Amino acid sequence: MSVAERIQSWARELVAPKRPEPSYPRLPEVRDKGQSNVDGMYLMGEVAGTPLIKLGLNDGVRTVEHLAPGLPPVEQSGEVLDFLIVGAGASGLGAAMRAHELGRRCVVLESDRVAQTVVNMYKGKILFAEPEGLPNRSSMWFEECTREVLLERWRAQIAEVGLDVREFEKVVDVKRAGDHFEVTSDKGRYKARHVLLAVGKAGNPRKAGVPGELEHAGRIHHTMSDPSEIEGQRVFVYGGGDVACEAALALVGRNEVTMVTIDESFIYPKKRNADAVLAAAAAGQVDLHFGARLKAIEEGAVRFESGGQERRVGNDLVFEMIGAELPLGFFKKIGIKLEATWDAQRWAMLALVSLFVYSLYALKKYPKVVHSWPFNHLIERDDYRSVINAMFGVCFLPFRWLFDDGAYRTMLGDLGFQQGYLYSFAYTVLMIGFGWLAFVRWRGIARNPSYQRWRYASLIFFQVAFFIIVNAVAVQAFTLQHAWRAWGLYQPWPLFFNTFFWWYEGVPKYVIYTFVGSGLVGTLVAIPLASRWHGKRFCTWICGCGGLAETLGDRWRHLSAKGPRSRAWEFQGVAVLVAAFLVTMVVVGAFDTQGNNGWWVAYDYIVDFWLVAVIPIALYPFFGGKVWCRYWCPLAALNGLLAGWYGKLKIRSNDKCITCTLCSRHCQVGVDVMAFAKNQEPFDNANSACIQCGICIDVCPMDVLYFDTSDEVRVDVKKAGDLESAAAVTMVIGR
Repeated sequence: MSVAERIQSWARELVAPKRPEPSYPRLPEVRDKGQSNVDGMYLMGEVAGTPLIKLGLNDGVRTVEHLAPGLPPVEQSGEVLDFLIVGAGASGLGAAMRAHELGRRCVVLESDRVAQTVVNMYKGKILFAEPEGLPNRSSMWFEECTREVLLERWRAQIAEVGLDVREFEKVVDVKRAGDHFEVTSDKGRYKARHVLLAVGKAGNPRKAGVPGELEHAGRIHHTMSDPSEIEGQRVFVYGGGDVACEAALALVGRNEVTMVTIDESFIYPKKRNADAVLAAAAAGQVDLHFGARLKAIEEGAVRFESGGQERRVGNDLVFEMIGAELPLGFFKKIGIKLEATWDAQRWAMLALVSLFVYSLYALKKYPKVVHSWPFNHLIERDDYRSVINAMFGVCFLPFRWLFDDGAYRTMLGDLGFQQGYLYSFAYTVLMIGFGWLAFVRWRGIARNPSYQRWRYASLIFFQVAFFIIVNAVAVQAFTLQHAWRAWGLYQPWPLFFNTFFWWYEGVPKYVIYTFVGSGLVGTLVAIPLASRWHGKRFCTWICGCGGLAETLGDRWRHLSAKGPRSRAWEFQGVAVLVAAFLVTMVVVGAFDTQGNNGWWVAYDYIVDFWLVAVIPIALYPFFGGKVWCRYWCPLAALNGLLAGWYGKLKIRSNDKCITCTLCSRHCQVGVDVMAFAKNQEPFDNANSACIQCGICIDVCPMDVLYFDTSDEVRVDVKKAGDLESAAAVTMVIGR
């Protein structure tokens, strides 16, 4: 591809419509402890983004234990159930068993069979007890076993304990009725104080929606239980994910296999599955068609379009494996919202939050023209000053004893110092408070919590330390006039943009040498050295801007902008870096460091006011905390360019990825981590905006990802006994 073609492709990506991607499934809105947006209705398991059997069982246990203390005594329950559980998968059974142990009244309604996801797996599939080392908190039995053993043990346990699990009963409506819910199924009605949704996706296979699906439903399958039972058949596999690939591979050699996918190349399956199918196609064992669509299912044949031409092939069996989807119609009916749904309420919330954040920063800049509009026209200066003086008097108490009355009176006369102090005080308090919450959160989630403990401790330490240095040490060492420059000691240019500005005659040389020298060392020495071995960890271990995003913004990290279009807009950081360099050169060279000119005023207003403060912080609850760091921070751009050029730090993966999407979901800078992990491709700052926060490593239930600075790939030996293993795939192709 030529340079011009690359630019055209990139430009098209900037405005391309958002499309579904394997790493970013749409899930319902889940709040603390699994609470949905409907009070009293909780989400568990796959529908709440929790993969794996063991994690699902534990999720069910946690939900019931969280809710049980708030329930009335059992003898007062009457006809109202404590829990109505929708779905008899791992999380539903885990919740039901725990409710039974606590003596709470509970009914489980399952639209199909118990553990339908496991039932749909192929015969003899090994179920690994992952994550290793994590205990199963549920009394429901689970150890490494085959599909058949698990189904047998669970059914026996349900019968032995007497869990009230009702199969083939579909819930059709849930309505609030005072202090309980009224649940309607296709077989009856129930009342329950809490409804726990553990519906998963197994019962909702996606359909192609083509002529003949209803008429020939008998030969259309969405799962394959036992491939050994299928022999001498003309098989049509429609889909391009792991399930479709594994089905095609399991059937080659004994059957005539045609595989069709709408994708132009394999994007959904793991690399080993994609490679195996491509090898089978090259060997003539699979008739593979990319960029093709199923058109109709006919008597003894199927029609599909490939390469602009319609084709018709004889057919005995159709495996329609184009994924599964959540019961969106059911969710809408009962009031469950999907994540990041832009309805009127969300737009109104964005407007209110934006107004609040703008007002905060405009008042911080008061009475500065433009920045403080309209408050500079609405508030009298004397009234504003008296309020600020009163607030400062309270918030400065921790340092008051360090200064004599004369120095303190000087502070009370300097409105700019008071504004800066109050802002940094509030900023520091927020980072401490929300930093502790994030510290506790990730200490409980992370597989190896020491990294996150040290990371959050580092962020809070640097913020607190420099808050004290700027407002106490620097005031005494460099006077009130220059103390603010101490922020530049740990936020190098071009993040702290004024390091080289506003130097007047009469300023002591030691002050100039201290701050300009430290600015040069930070930008030209510290950041380049850190880029070599630590990538962009400065953003997530030290920087105050990144620190607020990692603490206050942590609760919304999963809402960060995802997909190719959002990544295409990351060029803006480099554009701001270039602008920062030009403005610095002009102000220092042409204006003798004085910023009273259009160049500095424009940069100050656009970047330091809007792009650093107002816009990104207002967007925290809507697009995660890293909007500034990812799109506009010139220091992050510089750091990323250097790390991408000669950095050693990478995140690598082993071969155990189960494509659960948790890594990509929790990335605050929109890296498609799962795409790298499932293909065992390393990623760093040469091919991503990664800030090495390590959250993707910690949320992975399979311990797939790890940091690495070497050029050698660590080899992990995977357990055998599954078609997903490379050896098994090779044997299938060879049949």
